Amino acid sequence: MRSSLRPLTSIAAVVLSAGVVLAGTPLPDPPFSSGGFVPPDSLVFKQEVSVGKIVSKYAATVAKCDMKAVIGLQLAYEPANAQKVAELQQLWLDCHATAVTKFNLYRDKLLLKGTPGCLNQAGIDAIRAQIDSQVGLLAPFIYCDGDAANPDPVTGINIPDFKIEASGEVSAAKVVLKAGTNAGKCYTKGVTYAFKLGGTLPPEVLAKIQACLTKVQTSGLTAMDKLDQTQKLPACLSLSTAQGLVNSAVALGGQFTDENYCASPSGAFLD
Repeated sequence: MRSSLRPLTSIAAVVLSAGVVLAGTPLPDPPFSSGGFVPPDSLVFKQEVSVGKIVSKYAATVAKCDMKAVIGLQLAYEPANAQKVAELQQLWLDCHATAVTKFNLYRDKLLLKGTPGCLNQAGIDAIRAQIDSQVGLLAPFIYCDGDAANPDPVTGINIPDFKIEASGEVSAAKVVLKAGTNAGKCYTKGVTYAFKLGGTLPPEVLAKIQACLTKVQTSGLTAMDKLDQTQKLPACLSLSTAQGLVNSAVALGGQFTDENYCASPSGAFLD
């Protein structure tokens, strides 16, 4: 009996140890409350960072399409100029289409070079779809004045009737975009440390990442306060709401770490 049990025990030990290896190392929480895995090797690390860059670039491009549309459409709606409105609506459609085309181009180049299984075309496109969803959720709070168009039927964006209101909304949008972009860089720095240090972040390193995020957040809150003090925020966008948008943008900077840093040694998603 003893001899028959010994091989089974050995097999079980091998299976368990293999499971530990294949499970991967989770990104440490804090700061990675959304999850994700420490890249299993330097190649995968570079691939995942590259995906993050094209997603971030796409988000910035789409945001700029909206900013440009708000400024232009405000002038076209007040006074009413149907032909100009139609032209600007088409420019907005073209801008978004170009953003998607460029995203697909960069994505396909990465796929040709090789990416983890979880970041195949469907995986990368799923992150982009989530970005589009989040932009759609935040837009009504930033572009809140719809006195000229509520909303514009093509862009789906509220358009104010005064230039000063459009300019104020765009200024707020720039602050939100900068906060989200820079917060994403803080999290990328955190992944870099976690990769180099085998999945752990010593207190002094964690403090650096948290300080990075705090700096980004404080800068955004201060910028919104300055816009409020100089009366550049439209009446529909209170300071508390504007600063809440900054906080949301900083949080979004780390929301997709589970999708972006998804590779494990087994090459599969793991819960």
